[in-house]
Amino acid sequence: MRFNKQELTTLATQPSQKFDKEGVLFLRERQEGFFRRSERKDNKRGKRSKSLRELSCYSGPSKVSLERWCRLRGNLLFYFKSREQWSEPLGVIILEQCSIKVDSPSVEGPYGFHLVFDGGLSQHLAAYSQGERDAWLQAIQLASYECMRSQLLALQQRMELRRGHDPHLDIHMWRIRHGHSVDPSELPLCEISLACDNLLCDGHGRSPNPVLAVHVFIPSERVWMKYGKTEVVERSSNPCFLNTISFRASDGLGTDTRVRLTAFDVREHVSQTAIPIGSAIVTLGKIQEADRLRIPLQSASGTTVGFLSISVWNLEPEDKGGSTESTPCRSVPEHEVSAQVYSHRRSQSLPPRLGTRMKLPNQGHLPQLFASPYVQTYRFHSGLGGDICVHELMAESRLCFQFPQQLLALWIQEEKELLQEVAGMGELREPWHSRQVELLDRHLQLLHLYSQAKENLAVHRGSFFKPSSRKNDRTLEFAPVNLHLQRMWVQNDTLRKSGFYDIITVGAFTAHSHKSKNGGLIKLLQQLKESPSKQNSNLQGPTKISMAHDAIQAIKQLRREVVDGMRALMKLAKEKQTAGMLPICEDMITKTRILLSLWDPGLVEEALSFIEEHKVAQPIVNESAEGEDGLCSLELHQQQQQTLSPYRRITQQLNFDLKSPDIDDLVTPDTPQCTRTFWNIPTSNSSAKMCSTNSADKEGGTSQSNRDSQFIIFPDAEEDIDREANELKEKENDDSGVENEENIHSNEASGTDETKQMILPNGYDSDIGRRFLDTQVMCSSPSANYYKPTDEPEPWDLTQLNIEASVMCLVSKVKFLCGRCGSPAVRLRSSQRGVGRSRSFRSGLSTKEVKDSETTKTESVVTVQPTSNTPLSNGKDGNSQTESICSSSKAKSESDKVNSEDSLGFNASMSSDDVLNKTVDTVQKAVNGATNRNGATVRNKFTEGLDFASIVDWTCELRPSMRKLRQAMDGLLKTARLTHSVFRVQEDSRIAQRACNVRYRRDVCFSQSLTSLVTGLMAKLWCQKPDPTFLLVLTTLGPLVSFEGLLSYYGDEIDMWGDMTVAVEDLVTVKFTLTRSPNNCRSGSQQQEAGQPQLPAPRVTGSRTALTVLLPVPDAVYSMLPLSHPGADTVSFNITPVYFNIGINEMATLAESLGSTRPQEKSNVDNFDRLNEYYHRFRKLNIPADMAGHRGQSCAPLQMNLGDLVEKLRQAVHTRQSKNVQVLHLSSHICRRMKGLRFTSCKSAKDRTGMSVTLEQCQILVTEYDLAEHEFRRALDCMRSEGSRRENTNKNTGVRKYAFNSLQLLTLPKEYRPPAGTYGSAQT
Repeated sequence: MRFNKQELTTLATQPSQKFDKEGVLFLRERQEGFFRRSERKDNKRGKRSKSLRELSCYSGPSKVSLERWCRLRGNLLFYFKSREQWSEPLGVIILEQCSIKVDSPSVEGPYGFHLVFDGGLSQHLAAYSQGERDAWLQAIQLASYECMRSQLLALQQRMELRRGHDPHLDIHMWRIRHGHSVDPSELPLCEISLACDNLLCDGHGRSPNPVLAVHVFIPSERVWMKYGKTEVVERSSNPCFLNTISFRASDGLGTDTRVRLTAFDVREHVSQTAIPIGSAIVTLGKIQEADRLRIPLQSASGTTVGFLSISVWNLEPEDKGGSTESTPCRSVPEHEVSAQVYSHRRSQSLPPRLGTRMKLPNQGHLPQLFASPYVQTYRFHSGLGGDICVHELMAESRLCFQFPQQLLALWIQEEKELLQEVAGMGELREPWHSRQVELLDRHLQLLHLYSQAKENLAVHRGSFFKPSSRKNDRTLEFAPVNLHLQRMWVQNDTLRKSGFYDIITVGAFTAHSHKSKNGGLIKLLQQLKESPSKQNSNLQGPTKISMAHDAIQAIKQLRREVVDGMRALMKLAKEKQTAGMLPICEDMITKTRILLSLWDPGLVEEALSFIEEHKVAQPIVNESAEGEDGLCSLELHQQQQQTLSPYRRITQQLNFDLKSPDIDDLVTPDTPQCTRTFWNIPTSNSSAKMCSTNSADKEGGTSQSNRDSQFIIFPDAEEDIDREANELKEKENDDSGVENEENIHSNEASGTDETKQMILPNGYDSDIGRRFLDTQVMCSSPSANYYKPTDEPEPWDLTQLNIEASVMCLVSKVKFLCGRCGSPAVRLRSSQRGVGRSRSFRSGLSTKEVKDSETTKTESVVTVQPTSNTPLSNGKDGNSQTESICSSSKAKSESDKVNSEDSLGFNASMSSDDVLNKTVDTVQKAVNGATNRNGATVRNKFTEGLDFASIVDWTCELRPSMRKLRQAMDGLLKTARLTHSVFRVQEDSRIAQRACNVRYRRDVCFSQSLTSLVTGLMAKLWCQKPDPTFLLVLTTLGPLVSFEGLLSYYGDEIDMWGDMTVAVEDLVTVKFTLTRSPNNCRSGSQQQEAGQPQLPAPRVTGSRTALTVLLPVPDAVYSMLPLSHPGADTVSFNITPVYFNIGINEMATLAESLGSTRPQEKSNVDNFDRLNEYYHRFRKLNIPADMAGHRGQSCAPLQMNLGDLVEKLRQAVHTRQSKNVQVLHLSSHICRRMKGLRFTSCKSAKDRTGMSVTLEQCQILVTEYDLAEHEFRRALDCMRSEGSRRENTNKNTGVRKYAFNSLQLLTLPKEYRPPAGTYGSAQT
């Protein structure tokens, strides 16, 4: 602590009447503290000696207390050198942040007590008598500043309550007590603008610093409640305040409510010390009746100290009368003609035009998506004397904690898939066993982290935003920091123009809790790319892993599209409409061709060889015995647990069943215990299961409704199904349940014997009642897409042949139903590719078959089928032609099964390899036999014997073929997943762990960025009137999204900048789809009347690398969307994000002086190139530039051309200039001109963000609404001192001050400096 010794000495020696108490006290000296005084030891004689002044003392063990003359003044306790009054002052004790501890009474010695300070130090004092000690204790307790402050506050409260005013009750506290929040769409009773004139000056002739406080009287509580206040106007006796006050009926106000307006003179800005000048009381009804009031201000003594002018506006809804949204309104309503008089302001206390009815903005469905709105209103003066009405709103997003949970659920599901992939490989031998276990452990750890984060977000209660004080809290790290909607609505009635301007303010997208100065995600990803070149070349690099992963995602996407095609075919087949069937088939053929060409056969062969070489042989589990009770015996489990390998211990502890790939009862905690049979796989001859060619199995007692219900929901298909299909399903739901059970029983009757006859090592030894998973619970990855640990992988050639034959069969039947049964047959793959793919397949082909296949070059569709000796009994039984290869009929007789097996040459004594080769030969002959050497059609045996007249239900003919195609695609995905897991096990463990850490950090940042982006899109689509220009840009180009950063490229903020750069870049990969909102949303007021507003929740689908966000839109927006083609239900788009960052604080000054901002400058240049490319595409839309509104015979000056703005931005990003904030201003202006979305962020989106947002809002008022130049600084200071951003600091830290100190203030650019009294010591 700093002090002036001479001043303290003077203060200590003043007369006694200026001191609260004085007298003699024993002061114990300490080694450390106010004195350094103790006994000294004579070095020569080894004796202790004392000075004369130490004789009057008492001592304990090694402690000495001396008599001192002490004097107490305020919180300063002075002590002197001796007990005499005229002695010299020796020291002072500051009586703050201390407590008193009284010593226990003792017979000998004075009466003592301790002063214990907060830092742990203590000072012992003592008096001669108990009475003297008690007097000192009472004086010391009342001496501290905290005690005096509490006394002052208590007295103030008593005085205010005596006067009928509660100092702690303001409108915000009153609303919290009553559980009421502001509805921005509520029409206020009136809005008033205030001005004063002729205010008295002080005794020195200086004008006051006036501020007006508005109180309303609450009769129920008999107190005056603070309702609002204006900004402080510096040194003016005739102030005109920019803040306005809106009176709302929802706050309990009426025409008889008394309103008190008090003027104060602010003497000191930091502590807001002010003295009252005068006040006036008026009823709200009187204010509403008049357009303008001028009433005297009276002091406490009753004298007039000035006059108060009240200008009153009555508001009406924005959409009432002529529209002023975004564009000028050319027609003038008749009732406003008399008011269209353009005049300059007569004085600062008079409004330019009296009796004007101003508009209230239409906020759309804002209460449904945002909570805790804070509204502030202003009236600024334009260049021609008119008024600019401004409504500023800040609200919390309800999606802040809800949306990241969907992303976490998706990532949890992906980790489960990867975990099941590795477990499905089976146990490997060393050295791969340890790597396999390590990989399983890594996925289990990620599952725990994601699941815990999701649970923490789900149980969060309280506000809908994450305060900056919790940015380091790992429990909420996936939620963005301080996410708010900052909205400004502006109306200039003179220009007849109004509009919304939204900015999403959010903290930097970074993992605050991951403390590491490593450059953020940019540097981490660069190190990850460079690391494989430094490792052993024999270890598996990430190239094959990424290839395998990309192929899996492509297979899943193509399979989903093929399933959609099947659904469309089934819908047409129900209605027996041939139109449109053939194009769907051609599209399915194209997609299956791509499916067959995705994988490099060499990679598959490499993976299968690895499995064959290193897999530990495992005994086949007797599933039939286990199925009796569904669970293994507990005793056997405990015995095996003693000898299990680490791999088996991990896989047996998983919360889902890895042994069964066809049914999954416990994949997620959300899966219902009783899974409905969405897809029954009929059991049949296992050899036919291997072939998986399409067949038209006979389903005797199964109705159409049951078959439709089996088809409607596919694994990996979209959750939302066509409304028509749902309606049909609901109508026929009663019959489907009974016949579903019959279907299962028929499976049991027909398939039991066949299953016992032959079991093949390809994963299709299915037991009774196997079924696919419910996709609405299991997100698009059923366990049927994984091999079991005991499975033998299916040969790659056979998998491709199954897909080829299944598509041929399906397309052939579709053509038959369309009347084109003689269509030529076409191969899906070129023959050169068909032969020579794997060793096992090449060995099974004859030379003649190879030559025949090499000559096949046809490019149209065929459906071919191997010959059969089975006769046809009727039209439907003709499907048994296909059953001769793939017998899967549920009601087939035993003789038919024997005939089909004989036709293929199968017998029970054949080995599995013999069956495999025989099946491959048969299928290849069937495929090749469809065409001759010249490509001419021989015959189409898939449709031979079918009688078109006898076919009543088309869906019965198509459904079995679709089922077989689905099973064949599942086999393809199984092999792809197996290959992927092999390459992942071979990856270097250190690189894999580093990649896992980077991916987790990237997920944290991406969750924050995507949540913020979805908030901005939903605000644009739901919370204002539809903008046709924005919707045009949305559906043609996708919107431009401009992120403005204020981070300094120094210290910890380098990591934040690197994280945010990658998080913004990752948004490019997200696909957004607009869908019609399922519920017809009502307005915000109606929702509040009905109860809690229903949230129109966006949904996330897809995978980590191909996310799709489904955005519901209201009917008003949906009806304006230009759909891509007739019949389309959705519109999809991608965004174009740009991120410009310029540091503005003292750390940015240091970084620029060190010359370390080069990466930031390069990033700004790269983002400009992206913005420039988007501008050239935007220019081709030929959207007319926004012109300034007309103003009588004169026009506002035209805005700068968009092309010129882009050119200025190009020059700015290439100019090396200290704190070049012009880059931020130009980029934000360009973004608004191209109908883009705006985001602003700094470390916590509180202080620097508040300065930037208010500056941008005032720049909009200048460029688009003609704000007077001399009013710019006043408007800027008013928004920063009384606007919503100061409330944001209070919500985050509990202090209504921006966290800038004097040093930071000097380094900020001038336009980013807050006004006096709004900044100071606060939490950063």
